[in-house]
Amino acid sequence: MATSSPRTKTLLIDNYDSFTWNVYQYLSEMGADVVVYRNDQVSLEECIALNPRNVVISPGPGRPADAAISNDVIRHFAGKIPVLGVCLGEQCMFEIWGGTVTYAGEIVHGKTTPVLHDGKGLYEGVEQGIECTRYHSLAGDAKTLPAELVLTSWIEGGMVMGIRHREYVVEGVQYHPESIASEGGRKIFANFLKWEGGTWGDLKIRDDLVKWPSPVRAAGKLRPGDGIALSEVSKMNSTGASGTASNEKKTILETIHDQRLRDVRHAATQPGQSHFHLQRSIALGLAPPNIDFAARVLASAQPVAVMGEIKRASPSKGDIDICAHAATQALQYAHGGTAVISVLTEPTWFKGSLEDMRQVRAALDTVPNRPAVLRKDFIVDRYQVLEARLYGADTLLLIVAILTDAQIADLLTYSRALGMEPMVEVANEAEMRRAIDLGSKVIGVNNRDLHTFAMDMNRTSNLSSMVPQGVILVALSGITGRKDVETYVKGGAKAVLVGEALMRSPDKGAFIGNLLGVSQTADKHNAAPAGPLIKMCGITSVEDAISATEAGANILGLIFAKSARNVTAERAREIAAGLQKHLGVTVEESRKRPLVLPIPTAGSRTPTFLSKSELLTAMDGRKAPLLVGVFSNHSAAEIHSAVETVGLDLIQFHGDEPADSAFLLPRPVIKAIHVFPADTAASVLAKVRDPTYVGLGGVLLDSAATGVVQQGGSGAVFDWGVAAKVEGAGVPLWLAGGLAVGNVGDAVKQVRPAVVDVCSGVEVDGKKGVKDVTKMKSFVKAVREASTC
Repeated sequence: MATSSPRTKTLLIDNYDSFTWNVYQYLSEMGADVVVYRNDQVSLEECIALNPRNVVISPGPGRPADAAISNDVIRHFAGKIPVLGVCLGEQCMFEIWGGTVTYAGEIVHGKTTPVLHDGKGLYEGVEQGIECTRYHSLAGDAKTLPAELVLTSWIEGGMVMGIRHREYVVEGVQYHPESIASEGGRKIFANFLKWEGGTWGDLKIRDDLVKWPSPVRAAGKLRPGDGIALSEVSKMNSTGASGTASNEKKTILETIHDQRLRDVRHAATQPGQSHFHLQRSIALGLAPPNIDFAARVLASAQPVAVMGEIKRASPSKGDIDICAHAATQALQYAHGGTAVISVLTEPTWFKGSLEDMRQVRAALDTVPNRPAVLRKDFIVDRYQVLEARLYGADTLLLIVAILTDAQIADLLTYSRALGMEPMVEVANEAEMRRAIDLGSKVIGVNNRDLHTFAMDMNRTSNLSSMVPQGVILVALSGITGRKDVETYVKGGAKAVLVGEALMRSPDKGAFIGNLLGVSQTADKHNAAPAGPLIKMCGITSVEDAISATEAGANILGLIFAKSARNVTAERAREIAAGLQKHLGVTVEESRKRPLVLPIPTAGSRTPTFLSKSELLTAMDGRKAPLLVGVFSNHSAAEIHSAVETVGLDLIQFHGDEPADSAFLLPRPVIKAIHVFPADTAASVLAKVRDPTYVGLGGVLLDSAATGVVQQGGSGAVFDWGVAAKVEGAGVPLWLAGGLAVGNVGDAVKQVRPAVVDVCSGVEVDGKKGVKDVTKMKSFVKAVREASTC
């Protein structure tokens, strides 16, 4: 019988990270016979055939899902031979056994942090409090640590820095022990190389498998195997010897530039993603139609155009809005009046993606005279220009500070050939001269120094005199309000780009209006009414819609559910169009500021509903009431179609729809809760606070009738004491159920709801679906009088 060949090789899987070379160096120096395979250029069968004595999974960009063969390698060899994962490799292990890898709460690139550990396994003989070098924005969520794993190392605050399998000889570290700035690194790798066996129960420790390298320097405080003390780093050059040629730390810009070069090389090697594949996709017309970026800016520069930026994070500020949904944000910007939407597509420091830009471009298809889309990134190669066009960009950013003149000229020419006029970014006089000499037509002056990230708000003004006539000047970074805009406009800027301040603003439309100098108080639908807003439901004709609006209704309900008051989508469109025509409102004006709910934070279990003030904000600048579509167990596709056809502002669930299906719909959803006689405030609150209600826009309490399939419209009243207690618990209620002229005043006084909802109570007697003008006016009067008491 044939015997297997002896295990002598160390298998190192390279996840396309420069630190792989450091890992290789440490392992080789200690006597390991290392075989390196890139994660997409080897099969599992080839790895098995190598018959390695141990396996190391390297660091790399992205998430565990991006690590290709690494995950299969870990699964196969776990329990057979020792396996070590570094950074991404450790994250793969965390997810393989069922944990969750998520945002670490901060972006760290080259940061050193003291680490504590359990003194076992990799950390045997390693001092406590060693400095570890961290390059990551993701980490295993300690709350989801799988039962099969134990926490081996951590930093202050409890963030996971190391894990170990309870049975298998499998360990991972989140940080980079192979970095020159990490302490104890060689000792950690030496401990790993000594191991022989697949489980802790049969583990053998073989000191003979490790060959310690000679000290980096013959003299000094460095201890072989313990890494390099941080106090020594600034005194050493790239060879480890002291001298004047110190290994200077790269600036943030240089670091990002280097990473993007690696990213491009990696992207272009993926199957179906080469230069030729991207070119062919464009040649086949797969890129969405583009518009003239420069012309769009000039058309909006009356006197200034606003460029709104979508970025979740930045190196200088860390996380800004990690839960931002790019397409939703883009629609808010577009309806607010931006001429350009800048999308950060850099994934590591700004947490953006090309998919963000693709979704933004797709969402803008519904916007008349849409904004131009700018790819904001660190463009270093023609490949990224092709990506930009294919994913929907109308323009892209070229940063003079990271490009040679030859590169800028080439990228300008190549971009223009694809129909894109780039915006060229400068930060000083020398860069401005280069941009002008190279024929740039749109120049952005960054008030932030990308080498140091220091801000100088006078930079645009100081350089504006250099800009020739016919060249569009744009002010970038640090703009927080109208005063900044006015300063740059006086200096000749035709546009301003606003990022962080707009991302953090709770009301994007109002913020953009302020930048443009547009009053947000003029031409409101109504002055803020005392007491609740008024919804009149069951509108079935243009005449009733007009009468309800003139009576003072803030919201009109169109019922798509089976009902005597049912309207088709086409009929609802006619009602909406007729009302808009009567009020002199265009379709664009009617959809000027769509209601948008914020994306819940990860793990959120507490619903946050639209307040009355948020509803009023959506009505600013509108003459027409908000339109609500009432649905009962309709499909998401049917609701989507009605929203598009009619131009609905809100959606109401009036059947048994699961609350969490609201996430699949384009407008905020109000969920009806039908209150039975046996219900109490506690039982209703339990429903309202159900975690599945996260993502809803609000809740409506209505009377329930026993034995009825289709609830609502019965004219029955439920116990308002229940509603009062729910409202008193901080829930902005929509109150329905038998409200009429004679009782709504008492309901308002007792419950103090955000919205009152009337249907049959303002109808002509005996005629369902036909409104009584006198009753509607009396109902509004009763609500307002009760609200002032």
